[in-house]
Amino acid sequence: MRLLLALFLVFYLQIASAQDEMLKLLGKDSTLSNIVKGTFKSPRLVNLQSNETVYKKTLNFYISHRFGAFGSSSNSTSSYHNLWGFDEVSDIRIAFEYGITDRFTAGFSRSKFKENLEFLGKYQLLQQTIDKKMPVSVTLFANTALSTEEDFRYRLDDPSKKVEAARRLSYVAQIIIAKKFSPKLSLSIHPTLIHHNFVSIPEKNNAFALGMGGRIKMTKTVALIMDYVYNFGDLRKIGNHNGYYNPLGTGIEIETGGHVFSLLLTNAFALIENEFITNTVDTWEKGGVRLSFHISRNFQF
Repeated sequence: MRLLLALFLVFYLQIASAQDEMLKLLGKDSTLSNIVKGTFKSPRLVNLQSNETVYKKTLNFYISHRFGAFGSSSNSTSSYHNLWGFDEVSDIRIAFEYGITDRFTAGFSRSKFKENLEFLGKYQLLQQTIDKKMPVSVTLFANTALSTEEDFRYRLDDPSKKVEAARRLSYVAQIIIAKKFSPKLSLSIHPTLIHHNFVSIPEKNNAFALGMGGRIKMTKTVALIMDYVYNFGDLRKIGNHNGYYNPLGTGIEIETGGHVFSLLLTNAFALIENEFITNTVDTWEKGGVRLSFHISRNFQF
């Protein structure tokens, strides 16, 4: 926790020192050659968003797949009967993200977990510059998710009554502060607010979390990626043992021409921020680790 706060303070001080350049960068993009490119190679890390947006008139087709846990999880204990989780699917996400401009992306996705339909937007507010006048990039991310799952909890009191659609909605607002320290190292922090219109007692509708991600380039085409999210909710504080845990993920990212393929390990069950930040109920310590992969492909129009 102290490390997270220390990193957050470092990034904050760097932004403050560059505030004189902020309006200049927002007002013109005439020095594109001075912009740091490729802080990350994909719109996502393991679980978290990266600061990257899709280029203008480009469609990004994104597929994510998450298997069952290798060991003991909240749902079952893996064995040779389910091939240690490979016969199970915890979540699948198919997404389409389009570059309205080079700095603004709009997208839509559908996830298996809770049958979520997600509408998202991502905007690069500030861009890191080579001359270090702007030492970090700042990207804003937000989404709205609608669960279409048949679940009695979304009803009021009488199951015969019509389900209220508003109770099925959840929202995420996130600031992604990223820095490319060198061609081989990039880091980011992610202050995040999540709101669910409906929660079960003793949950709270609002949740605040702080994520941290990184990428270490190992070869020309392979990189190590990782991320972690600390949820400040009382039910998820380390040591409370309330059955909720902070999501931690790591993996390798492989560039293959027009594709980016990521092979990952994480204790998170779901694939969108609305769910994995607030609903991770498995832990690495007990074998609740899942193999996951992302495939990203760009199409230009």
